[in-house]
Amino acid sequence: MADTPIGVAQLTRLVAARLADFGPLLVEGEVTGSKIAPSGHWYATLKDGDAVLSVAMWRSSVVRAGPLPKDGTRVQVRGSLEVYAPRGSYQLIATRIAAVGAGDLLARLERLKAALAAEGLFDEDRKRDLPLLPRAVGLATAAGSAALADMLDSIRARFPTMPVVHAPCLVQGPGAAASIVAALARLQAHPEVEVIVCGRGGGSLEDLWAFNEEPVVRALAACRVPVISAVGHETDWTLADLAADRRAKTPTAAGEVVVPVLADLREALAAHRDDLDAAIDGTLARTAAHIAALASHRALAQPGHRIERLRQRVDDFQERLAQAGDAVAERAAARIDAAGLRLAAAHPERRL
Repeated sequence: MADTPIGVAQLTRLVAARLADFGPLLVEGEVTGSKIAPSGHWYATLKDGDAVLSVAMWRSSVVRAGPLPKDGTRVQVRGSLEVYAPRGSYQLIATRIAAVGAGDLLARLERLKAALAAEGLFDEDRKRDLPLLPRAVGLATAAGSAALADMLDSIRARFPTMPVVHAPCLVQGPGAAASIVAALARLQAHPEVEVIVCGRGGGSLEDLWAFNEEPVVRALAACRVPVISAVGHETDWTLADLAADRRAKTPTAAGEVVVPVLADLREALAAHRDDLDAAIDGTLARTAAHIAALASHRALAQPGHRIERLRQRVDDFQERLAQAGDAVAERAAARIDAAGLRLAAAHPERRL
């Protein structure tokens, strides 16, 4: 009777008994959130319209199932309904699963990919090289996210004084695509940002879908400065990866791609300075020795009344040589100083 209270466990047993009456089922839907747990069990969600259903396949069935479907695949799952008491929810315990064709998301993705590829948005010859030493790096990702922390840690480990400009944006859910496009626009308008990293951490096909939206893909392709796509894990691919100038397999890897190692750069600069100084000194010494030998040889072969004129020409050559050497040294020093100024501009007081 309704006035007689029952315990939660008792109610759960009653619901489980009723669900068992449904018997074996064959359910069709689109897979999302697919993952293999450390236990070897497979978990996913079946989606159909506005309804979702949790699915679990135990390890003993997984080893016999063969390749499991990826997110976005439409499948038919055979199994039975059970109650998962710790969460008070029900789930379909799968024994078999078979793909029946691409799901709605994958079909939309393939259509858009083909259309944009036909326009040349993914062509390799339109991709640009990344700057060796950008004045500042722009980051378009969610505020307070693990992806942002990974990007910053990676950049600071390689180049501690590199200026970074963060444009926070949504990376999932309604409005995410427009938010990403706006963040890219803000970073492009910044006078010092010379390269942009756009991305987020991993997730399901639905979680990453904003980076497959046409406005985001077009914004990346039209970006004024080179852009790196860093979406999800190494195995995750989106249309943003195809449109960007460079794809990084993870947000951490993006930090390793976007900036050099400061210590290595300083070491190489010092080595080039030494090589340049040695080359200038060697050239000046060899040229002076050649002119002196030539003058001596010609002086011995000339009548006495031309010796003074020859000496005057030698003096003139030596003076012009000294001036030329000074000019070469000044130009070399200017090039080295310019590179040094780029490094000095990234001083430690520059803040995020």
